[in-house]
Amino acid sequence: MNATSMLDAVTVYRDGAICTRRCRIEGPAPDTVRIVGLPLSLTPGSLRARVRAGPVGLQVRDVRPAFDVRFGEAIDESAEVKAKDAARLEVQRLETLFQRLDAEARELQALKPARYAREEGAPPRPAPVEAALALAAFVDERLEALLAEKRRVEKSLADARDEAQLRERRLAEASAEKRTQKATVTRAVAVTLSHAVTSPIELDVEYQVPGVRWVPNYTLRLERGFEGGALRMRASVAQDTGEDWRGVALSLSTAELLRRTDVPELNSLRVGRSQPAPPKPGFRAPPPGLDALFEGFDGLARRLPSPPPAAPVAPKPRPPPTPPQAPFGASMGLDEDEAGEGMSMDRLSRARASAPVAARASLRPPGAPPPPPAARPAMAKQAAAAPRGGGVASSLGALTDSLAEPEADAFDDGGDDYGAEEPTGGAALKGPGVLPAFVVEGDLLDYTNLIMPGPDQGPGRGRLSPAGPWASVFAVGVTVQVDVVMALVEQFNRRAASISHLAPPPGCVPVASVDRFDFRYDCAARVDVPSTGAWSTVPVMDCRVGLGPQYVCVPAVEPKVYRTLAMRNDTPMGLLAGPVDVSVGDEFLMTTTMPAVPPGAHTERLGLGVEEALKVSRKTTFAETTGGFLGGSTVLRHDVEIELNNRLSTPALVEVRERLPQPAPDEKDVKVEEVKIEPSWEGVEGPLDGVITQGLKRWRVTVPAGQRLRLSAQYAIRIPADKMLVGGNRRD
Repeated sequence: MNATSMLDAVTVYRDGAICTRRCRIEGPAPDTVRIVGLPLSLTPGSLRARVRAGPVGLQVRDVRPAFDVRFGEAIDESAEVKAKDAARLEVQRLETLFQRLDAEARELQALKPARYAREEGAPPRPAPVEAALALAAFVDERLEALLAEKRRVEKSLADARDEAQLRERRLAEASAEKRTQKATVTRAVAVTLSHAVTSPIELDVEYQVPGVRWVPNYTLRLERGFEGGALRMRASVAQDTGEDWRGVALSLSTAELLRRTDVPELNSLRVGRSQPAPPKPGFRAPPPGLDALFEGFDGLARRLPSPPPAAPVAPKPRPPPTPPQAPFGASMGLDEDEAGEGMSMDRLSRARASAPVAARASLRPPGAPPPPPAARPAMAKQAAAAPRGGGVASSLGALTDSLAEPEADAFDDGGDDYGAEEPTGGAALKGPGVLPAFVVEGDLLDYTNLIMPGPDQGPGRGRLSPAGPWASVFAVGVTVQVDVVMALVEQFNRRAASISHLAPPPGCVPVASVDRFDFRYDCAARVDVPSTGAWSTVPVMDCRVGLGPQYVCVPAVEPKVYRTLAMRNDTPMGLLAGPVDVSVGDEFLMTTTMPAVPPGAHTERLGLGVEEALKVSRKTTFAETTGGFLGGSTVLRHDVEIELNNRLSTPALVEVRERLPQPAPDEKDVKVEEVKIEPSWEGVEGPLDGVITQGLKRWRVTVPAGQRLRLSAQYAIRIPADKMLVGGNRRD
């Protein structure tokens, strides 16, 4: 049973996304449901399914990836394609009309009265003035109408060309999810339920898709005077998964989707003879006596009546193989006419059952030993004892005969003998028809790609083995070739991989954790994200932050006062680094970069440029004197005076930073003393704005509106009299 689904929720990570589709099935449904319409770019091993609503006890037993083909009519074209074709036809019609009017205008302009050639000796004739005037009036009247029509057609032609160009651009920039093909190959998922149902049920299917990225950005709207504001988080999302996200509940996460989550294994250190590593858990070897489970089936197959033999048909000559263009059935040893579109699924099943052993030899687990030689004569004797009257028994006998000899070559690994020493990692079983010790490795741990052949599949029956490359494509249908499906999947994978090389929007930085913690942000409303491979901006949420205006200046470096906003993060999630568009009232101010703010932090600042209404000036005075006992030291006295001028209409909290010279740790004779500080400042020992500065001091003062404030600091540097400071004794 095929069912459709609707994309409901998407969680975007750093390097991919998890999509959740919701499927509702009305009425009775079998125990196996195929949900179609999934994108080709999904990762098959990431499929998950669960019952959202249904009868009590209903569970999902198995989930398998598959393919599906949707056939459309030739007239099933998108509206953009139709509009583009109509615009092109209109341009052609107007161009033809314009050329015709231009030709008529040139013909009318060429209409002039011809001069009369008087014969020699003939009397002169009167000039046809009235006829010439009538011709000129006709030409003027007709030419005026033609020129007016030509101007109208020329204007319409310009509009039609603009319309055609617009339609072509829309089609070129349209989403990758187009419906212009007659046959569309999509992914499908086969969900096996615990039992059939008769009432409506709802299923949720999750899968991973690559080719998705996101980066954050913000908008900050401040009030006049910078007393308060509102911070809103946005996100630029780029995805090229092959399907549009329409009205989805979007969530954004800073975590890595493909990170390792397994627990590390601590290997023990032992002294003695080295031993091979034990086999990995996760796969159980087949039980002994497995072939005895199929004795009843084999006996029933021998007792079935044989149908009458079919008339012999002369085989057709087989053309030379062409692997790149091989049809679906060519990989199973079929003729081209059998592998065509008219081939039925029954014939495909029979062809798969009678496929050469060499093709199925690749399904043997990597590293597993070949079957025991004692089992091969037993299979040959059983095949010889089977009747040859046709039907199921004869087909099984013919299949056994065809597999008896090639099997020895296909499973010959170059002299492996089961009478030799048993491999480590499991108990070895000997004897005809008994499996050897099992070594688990390779594809046997890929549970989603394991199959168990049926009872009529020869020696591989009852044993899990990796599926071949055509097994997942078998459900597509005989009208689609394997190479076509694989080419489509590869194309979508390349497009998804190109998103990782997409340049981020201006000012945006890649998503990263905040203090080694990952956070998830849920969009407040459902959003649309087209599959164009370009950036699309969507709103995320309103951020609860506390904003306090502060002004910072370092007069010793630059005589400017900078506006800053002290941010306090009151949300339970960290704010990521990214560009922020700042506006004051209804006026755009600037675009700046917001730092990462952990939850509960209150020490981060957001720079808003220079405040021209605050002025600062700095003056220094230097004096060199002697001091100490008998003048054995030199005293370098420095006076610093800073003046702040507030021209704002509101008081301003200004932080003024100054730095005292610090002697090297090995300089014991150099001392720095604070003499007089008005008003008193405070020392900063830890990092400030992420930087640790030795000897950093700061004033935090409030300058009243329209007034001035003076700050002064006096310090002295004492050095031995016979020495001087590197670079000069005066410190600015």
